[in-house]
Amino acid sequence: MSAEKQDSRLDTLDIEIQCPVKTRVLGVMRAFVSSVAGQMGFDDEACDQIEMAVDEACANVVRHAYKHLGVSPDLPDCDRKDELLADCDFRMRVAFSEEVLEITITDHGIGVDKTPPGASSVAEYESRGGHGGLGVFIIRNFMDEASFESQPEGGTKLVMRKFLRPENASTE
Repeated sequence: MSAEKQDSRLDTLDIEIQCPVKTRVLGVMRAFVSSVAGQMGFDDEACDQIEMAVDEACANVVRHAYKHLGVSPDLPDCDRKDELLADCDFRMRVAFSEEVLEITITDHGIGVDKTPPGASSVAEYESRGGHGGLGVFIIRNFMDEASFESQPEGGTKLVMRKFLRPENASTE
């Protein structure tokens, strides 16, 4: 490995969190990623955008990824819910360097290719009656890069990136 490549790895921090598929974890995930973004030097608007994109992504996992198993806050409670939840989780990996914040959210649910498409604009969202489907639009518009991938073994991998531009860096 070259010295330059090794030095860039030393400047990158990589943290992974495993979470149960429960709505109560959403606030923790939002607070964590917002704190990281603020410490990196993103301005308040960028921090808010990153936080909202992560919230939408994690909420989509909680609401949709394991719905086929009967696990979703949108479904009525069932007597096996705790048993089903034991096998349902997701991971959020946060990696950052001086230039970029990369957030990867992975689940082992139904897969993004088996879920209905979200709205591609606010106008489309409103024409649908304003009920659900705006999350992917928010993610794509608030992050600099976003890619969704259905995993061969099942589930979805979402990689989002936000680049820190010099004009966003705090001047302490």
